[in-house]
This record gives sequence, structure tokens and C-alpha cells, in this order.
Amino acid sequence: MNLKEYIEWTKSINDYDVSPKVANVSSWGFRKLKNMTVPTFDLSNPSQGDEGYSSIRNNKISDWAKSQWPQLNFVEAKIQIQKPGETCHPHLDLLGEYIERICETMPGLLKLDHSLTSPAIDVWRMFVAIDDHVTGQIFNINDTTWTWESGDCIRLNNWQALHWTENQSAVDRAIIKITGVKL
Repeated sequence: MNLKEYIEWTKSINDYDVSPKVANVSSWGFRKLKNMTVPTFDLSNPSQGDEGYSSIRNNKISDWAKSQWPQLNFVEAKIQIQKPGETCHPHLDLLGEYIERICETMPGLLKLDHSLTSPAIDVWRMFVAIDDHVTGQIFNINDTTWTWESGDCIRLNNWQALHWTENQSAVDRAIIKITGVKL
């Protein structure tokens, strides 16, 4: 399928139903990139989501992410806050809406062949820990649990790595999610 067909496919499915069927749990799940200094962000007034966490988007977060990954284009960033008792069920980050926004700027990409095993564009999905890991905070990627310290950064294999999170601790878990494209 081409990228245009892929975008339409992502609109027609339920990620949580389809992802476990198309994921490749034997593929690489995540790669540790580096440990970085994380600035202090205002975590008050997050927007409640329906995927098992709340989120905060603002220019300070986006500008910081762009400064950390200058080699990436179309950088988007947000902070995800998972409260105690919240769960984000197993899924892939298929990124249909994100890719659609990119293609509005670069419509020639729509004709490129794309699949989960041979993506048309080099999307980077990273997570940066704001605080140290607390027992009960689970971030599982292809059956491997990521345990972090503040500033730890990983790159997720968003096309193939089935992942989920759950907060069984007594404190909020805040993490920065960054997405960009290497052209």
C-alpha cells in the first residue's frame, strides 16, 4: 500500500484491536539513546485523555524537543501523565494523523510505498523520563519492561513494537513523548 492508503487504513481501524494482530513482538522494541537534562515543566492542568493518561502540550515542551533533536523535522512533543490506577492497553503507534499532517506539507510522500515492516519515512518516536522510575510504574515494550532514571531517553520501534503502560504506584508518572522525522 502507499502512504495515502495507509493513512486511510489507520482511520478505519481500532488500534487496540488491530495492533496485537499486526505487531512483531520479536522485532527490536526500543533502543536506549542517552540520558539528558530535563528542564522543569509545569505539570498542572493536563488535558484528560481517553488512552490511559492525561497530557500537556505547549511551546516550551516543543521548543525543548526541537533543540534536543535538530536533525529531525516535523517535531511534536507532549508530556504524558499517568495517574495511579490508569492503564494504556497494548498497541502500536501507527501515527496516521501525524503522517497525514506531514503529507499536507509534503504531498509527494503520499505515493510512497509503506508497510509496518518497510516504512516509507523514518519516524522517530522517543520517550524521555521526567522523574526516576517508581516501583509499580510499568512501561512494557515487546514483553520487556523499561526501567528508567530521570532523563533516560529511548527510541520506540513504533511500527512493530507492541507496548503498554500501567501505573500501579501511588504517584503520577510523567514522561515526555517526542515524534519527528529524519529526512
